[in-house]
Amino acid sequence: MLDSLGAWIRAERQRLDFTQTDLARRSGVPATTISRLERTGLASTDSLMRILFALDMIEAFQEFLKERRRLAAFPLTLHEIRPERIVKRVRHSGKREMQ
Repeated sequence: MLDSLGAWIRAERQRLDFTQTDLARRSGVPATTISRLERTGLASTDSLMRILFALDMIEAFQEFLKERRRLAAFPLTLHEIRPERIVKRVRHSGKREMQ
């Protein structure tokens, strides 16, 4: 999955073979705003929604957010894991004791 919202938007725009100018005309959002969104991932909610609507990606955006939220739940390093959250698993050898 792409690392950022801006990269994801750029990939979808390119997949549809739109230039930033094409997307600006379709969405009513200035090309400079689209460029900034693709570079930094930053845009107003209104601009983002207009762009997503122009790309027909509203539902895909919901899935993008769900995946980002799921990934955010994972710790970045082992030091971020709190000991109380560690679950110990016991492996059984499968051998039965003779009685």
